[in-house]
Amino acid sequence: MAIIDHAKLPEIEMRQGVQGKFLSHQDLGAVGCSLLVNTVEPGAAVPLHKHTVEETMIVLEGIVWVQIGAERALVGADHTVIIPAHTPHAWGNNGSKTAKLLWAFAGPNPFDDSTYLEGEPPKHRTS
Repeated sequence: MAIIDHAKLPEIEMRQGVQGKFLSHQDLGAVGCSLLVNTVEPGAAVPLHKHTVEETMIVLEGIVWVQIGAERALVGADHTVIIPAHTPHAWGNNGSKTAKLLWAFAGPNPFDDSTYLEGEPPKHRTS
């Protein structure tokens, strides 16, 4: 049984303006899924990319824009976005307040299976 104390987990600067903390990940013993919490400063964005697994984003605080394929929408707190596997997507915070997101990925490391179509991959060390 793995029990993870969130207070002891490192927060990682994944890219400028985007901090992350893995709550479940292969480095923490997960084999089938991963969970990630992001805090996203105003103006920060993640460029177009895709994963081989489905991912789910839950907006906990703030408002972010999300592009999935050719569709783009603003998404606020208490909303869930489901991104199908192999689907190009991007997202960012163009609001005036910090956003907080919870991500669930159908794999133990979401960055091992990602392909960036624009920009650079995130810094994603978990230890």
